[in-house]
Amino acid sequence: MSRKLIFTIIVLSFAALELLAVRQEQINTVYEMTKLHREIDAKVSTIDALRIKIETASSPAVLHNAMTTVDEFNGSE
Repeated sequence: MSRKLIFTIIVLSFAALELLAVRQEQINTVYEMTKLHREIDAKVSTIDALRIKIETASSPAVLHNAMTTVDEFNGSE
């Protein structure tokens, strides 16, 4: 009876250790996913800021002012 009990305890201990290892892998995976999502959000914010700068620089009003300045400089008007 004692051997069966010891064997059962050892088997349950190994099973518990395996479950802990699986749980730790899940925690590590979630951490890496969170880190990647933060990096992606930072890159998206940078892209949005650049998009706004491009849209501002190529807006019709800015382009019109630039063309007018060039025309005045060249003496076209």
